[in-house]
Amino acid sequence: MNPVRTWMMIRMADTPLMIFLGSLVVIFLMLMLIGDVLAPVLFAIALAYVLDGVVQLLVHCRLPRLLAVIVVCIGALLIVLFSLLAILPILVEQTIRVTSQFPQYMQSLREAVHQLQMDYVNWINPEHVQQLFASVASQVNVWGTAIVSYSLTSIPGLMALMVYAVLIPVMVFFLLKDKTSILAWGESFLPHDRSLLSRVWKELDMQIGNYIRGRFWESLLVGFSMFVVYAMMGHQYGLLLGVLTGISVWIPFVGAALVTIPVVILSFFQWGFTDTCMYAIMAYAVIQLIDANVVIPWLFSEVVNLHPVAIIVAVLFFGNVWGILGVFIAIPMAALVQSVLMIVAERKPKVAAPT
Repeated sequence: MNPVRTWMMIRMADTPLMIFLGSLVVIFLMLMLIGDVLAPVLFAIALAYVLDGVVQLLVHCRLPRLLAVIVVCIGALLIVLFSLLAILPILVEQTIRVTSQFPQYMQSLREAVHQLQMDYVNWINPEHVQQLFASVASQVNVWGTAIVSYSLTSIPGLMALMVYAVLIPVMVFFLLKDKTSILAWGESFLPHDRSLLSRVWKELDMQIGNYIRGRFWESLLVGFSMFVVYAMMGHQYGLLLGVLTGISVWIPFVGAALVTIPVVILSFFQWGFTDTCMYAIMAYAVIQLIDANVVIPWLFSEVVNLHPVAIIVAVLFFGNVWGILGVFIAIPMAALVQSVLMIVAERKPKVAAPT
């Protein structure tokens, strides 16, 4: 008999495994077909994962769950309002300042490179420098045009965004309040023989919950530390770089490398080739080292261990499938794939030893 056919027949005879794989296929197809519609729901679920840890802490302190949910939701809304009223205007102002001063920055960079060219005339080709600046200027013009076009075409989406701003907090409240009943309702649609599915769900629920909560607190801690250090140094874009650094932790490996570019460039534009500029870059490097060697092992001790190559492949694959959303959820999806492969390997039939 064909080995492939034999392998397929054995797997298809494994009913729990087929139910599990069929459920995954249905969920994947739903995300592919109506992912845009479900985006607010998925975002609310992610926020519920973050806040559920605080709710559990208050419940552990003998506070009724409903009261704990109300306290946590009100606190989260106050934090969001504070961010919108106090932080967002400064962030927008710094972003506009960077955009408006970009021609001056390019001129300063051109002069600095020209000085290097004069100092190392035998090492730097003037034609290559001119081509580099022309390419950068052209790309910036393309990005500027795209931003303007997007801002004009996205005006109708602002109404949907306002609706989501109302619906998401409501969904988060009910997800936290009725967590047990919602899970029981979802299990009622599953077949009776769901032992394998229940096992995988419990593992992923713990891993994904720890990952989302860990990334959220890591983002706040790293971003706030970056902002405080640069504010003490007098960096005029401290808040912007702090926010970018906080967001970058959600993109494994790639995020830190990408944020390094604006950190170096904006620090150079403010201080030039000075000791202060070097101290600013060194401070960013120290924060990244502390994050990688202290914060991540502390926050993600219970998250599934994935090889860096697997994480990079997951970022590339799911980023190509779901865009920027896929980049942010690459690690949870990679954890799901790893669990599926482990389960298939565990249920591999044992070959009888030859007599």
